[in-house]
Amino acid sequence: MNKENIKFEILDLVGTVVHIAIDKEYDGYIVISDEVKEDSKKAINKLKEIVVKKTVMLTGDAISVGEKVGEFLGIDEVHAELLPDQKVEQLERLDKARSVKEKLAFVRDGINDAPVLARADIGIATMSEAVIADVGVSILAIINAMRIMRTKDKL
Repeated sequence: MNKENIKFEILDLVGTVVHIAIDKEYDGYIVISDEVKEDSKKAINKLKEIVVKKTVMLTGDAISVGEKVGEFLGIDEVHAELLPDQKVEQLERLDKARSVKEKLAFVRDGINDAPVLARADIGIATMSEAVIADVGVSILAIINAMRIMRTKDKL
């Protein structure tokens, strides 16, 4: 928008805002974001009531997104814009700061956080979407390989 000198408003929304212009005229925006599951806030509050002393969110999302989601969920500490190796570093920092009797749990729904899940005392993952995506990509690769094998050499 700036490059084409198209006026637009910077919006303070949770997610990635994609501004749209048609024929160099601003036409609107689309917000792309993960959806916070309805029962997440309730589950976090229940855990805090029972046993959890501190909740920490480690996310690859933008700082503004992480902070808003963390505030909505009642998270005690938010670390955003992290790559998988940085999440491991943060988890190791948390691990060193805890007492011997405390346990460290990590909850995630993606496959790229496997190193963090493995280092936590308790690792919890709803990996169905990641498995489906992985299998889907594999199937596409196999189909493309089969297409290549069927083409005749045109040289």
